[in-house]
Amino acid sequence: MLKIVLSIVVALACAATAELTDDCLACMCYVSSAGCVMPDPPCHQESWGVVCSPWGFTEPYWKDGGRLGGDFQTCGADWDCSEATVRGYLARYVIDSSATCETYARVHIGGPQGASASYTLDYWYDVRDCLDNGSFTPPPA
Repeated sequence: MLKIVLSIVVALACAATAELTDDCLACMCYVSSAGCVMPDPPCHQESWGVVCSPWGFTEPYWKDGGRLGGDFQTCGADWDCSEATVRGYLARYVIDSSATCETYARVHIGGPQGASASYTLDYWYDVRDCLDNGSFTPPPA
């Protein structure tokens, strides 16, 4: 019974959250990987750790996004799994029913508290410019 109640609560919470648009997601990809391209190799070392996928996520992000695709690096090398991870992560942390692309972009780059962190603004401005200019290319279907 408790599982059913929790499932209903989660479903209602998700239904109350503003939708992450495909254009917003595509621009986050575009900005994160200089054109929304799969990095070669798909995972690489940065000063803060290993980053995978055109959306540039880390292993903790992948875990919070649902631990999809078997393992972090396999998921990060797969378009569908990468997109599903980003969607899962944002569904977990963006719960405001009036969330905008700005909220999604800033949480994506800055973590659960990123929507109010000043260090996420430059990323958001790049995403906004992408949206305004239509310079994104949606990920392959």
